[in-house]
Amino acid sequence: MQRLREIVEGLSPDERALVSHGLQIGIVVDEHLAAPGQGDFVIRGLLGADPSTGSIEIDEVVQVGATMQFQVRDAAGADKDLRLTVERAAARLPGRAAGALLFTCNGRGRRMFGVADHDASTIEELLGGIPLAGFFAAGEIGPIAGRNALHGFTASMALFVDDME
Repeated sequence: MQRLREIVEGLSPDERALVSHGLQIGIVVDEHLAAPGQGDFVIRGLLGADPSTGSIEIDEVVQVGATMQFQVRDAAGADKDLRLTVERAAARLPGRAAGALLFTCNGRGRRMFGVADHDASTIEELLGGIPLAGFFAAGEIGPIAGRNALHGFTASMALFVDDME
């Protein structure tokens, strides 16, 4: 907790407001990475803290020596991450995207972005109005560093490709 206090003290008032509403912990999935970055952390919410011991409680078993990083959930970052992820996924497809399924956290949408259907609208915008279906959930399964994990406050997407003949 001491390190968190030091970090927060160095933030601007706007950044402190983000931390007060969206602080999370990222745990690196592959400890062999020289410089873990975006997409290399499984993100977990804080459950509590004990000032007397300096401990922070999260909803994940963490191995001794694991690399952890404070993360902040915010609308601008979530939008940027979604756009980057959709663009990367579309670039890897062997053909044109013909449709998609979207499973997004019930903590996103209007609660996070201030408007309804942000994630669906963004995907339709980036992929040219393809058919899209899905639902809100309280946990989404998706890949992280080469393995599947249960995520929160995320959007998981499956893309379908046109017949390539």
